[in-house]
Amino acid sequence: MKIFCTGNLNRKTIAYGLSQLGTVDTGSISTGWDFKNEDTLQRLRKKILDYDVFVNSAFIDINTQETLCDLVYAVWTEYNIRGHIFNLGTTLENTDDMSPYAQSKRKLREYTLTLSENTGYTGVKFSYLVIGGVGKQYVTPLQIAQTIHWIVLQKVRIPLIQIDSQKT
Repeated sequence: MKIFCTGNLNRKTIAYGLSQLGTVDTGSISTGWDFKNEDTLQRLRKKILDYDVFVNSAFIDINTQETLCDLVYAVWTEYNIRGHIFNLGTTLENTDDMSPYAQSKRKLREYTLTLSENTGYTGVKFSYLVIGGVGKQYVTPLQIAQTIHWIVLQKVRIPLIQIDSQKT
């Protein structure tokens, strides 16, 4: 399984957790991946051909995250790659919080679920992973990575899953 994950591998993030399971390539602004830039999107269009899992983990903004989903899906469909796209959310979206962050995650969840329902014939799977608290006292990046790995190995579609500690 070859994984590309948005995010910074050098921080204790999901990208870091995925690296604990094996090789993962990452992209973040600090490593030269500005996903709002057209040149970067063209670079991703070429690079994603070498991967079968895309983890859309770094929050940029809702439009950019949707653009990344669309780009990866279009490339994989064009080249008949049977991959898995993950969008990551937060349990904050399950509350009454009306912050732009929570609202954008709610929108991304609905977007992902719609794509999951409508793309089965292409061989590309979509999953939305709701995460409750990341860190030593909550869900660890490694636990999130293990969940992603487990979902990829399943033969059935798992469009929505939530993992959190009892502290959230």
